Amino acid sequence: MHLDYQISEDWDESSTDLATADETDLRYFAATGDIILREGEIDLSARWGWIPLIDFALALREIAEALSESGESETFEFTDSDATIRFDKRAQDVVISASYVPGEFGVPLMVFREQAEDFGRRLDRELRAKRPALGLNPVYQDFKLSGLSD
Repeated sequence: MHLDYQISEDWDESSTDLATADETDLRYFAATGDIILREGEIDLSARWGWIPLIDFALALREIAEALSESGESETFEFTDSDATIRFDKRAQDVVISASYVPGEFGVPLMVFREQAEDFGRRLDRELRAKRPALGLNPVYQDFKLSGLSD
């Protein structure tokens, strides 16, 4: 499974004071872009430029945890859209499909968990490098995108 993101070049960093932004601003407005999600010939990517990447990273982590604990299926609903990505647990695999494009693919649950955690770590690292003010925001720190207990 290839799980990645691309931060939108249209993001206007001056529109939000990242050091003091609240949870809503951070989750939905602080970093928007595209989601790249594919396996082999199946491409469930959402290259719309406006997807809230922090919210997606946090949701992926929650979905991975829920499926690992005993969940059978979880759905990610895109903000400002009817589009969804569905995650169905089948034995030790997660089958991923999307409402906006045909196809589905399966990956081992452990691979999905690792990819979800890696997504958050990479996003956190890039955001803090590009926008150091995020490191000063206690709300952002509480998200623990890198999975650290700092």
